[in-house]
Amino acid sequence: MLDETVQIASSPIAEHPGCFLLTLEGDLDSTNAQDVIKFVQNLSESEGLVHLVADFSKLRYINSTGLGTILRISKMLISKKGSFKIANPNENVFEIIEIVGANKLLDVYHTKEEALESLKS
Repeated sequence: MLDETVQIASSPIAEHPGCFLLTLEGDLDSTNAQDVIKFVQNLSESEGLVHLVADFSKLRYINSTGLGTILRISKMLISKKGSFKIANPNENVFEIIEIVGANKLLDVYHTKEEALESLKS
């Protein structure tokens, strides 16, 4: 069971085999970071996850531990010749990503549609 500070859901994206949409709602921090990693690892191992589009439109807050989590997920998927895309981050979440320079390491898109379109290239 995930901590109350974040709710997580996923669904396959039919037009992109091996691609899932991950939705995070709430806060991503040290109280639930390991749960998020385990959730994504399970998708990778049991559902054939290769590409992940994370919709951050309902993610209110992320701290350094949460940022480390998304960097770890990105690295894991890239090592499996996959990809990790972030869509719809609010201003506060994007600012934290940008301040530490992680926007140079992560693929961040304004919309889910832009993130999905990038999978075609």
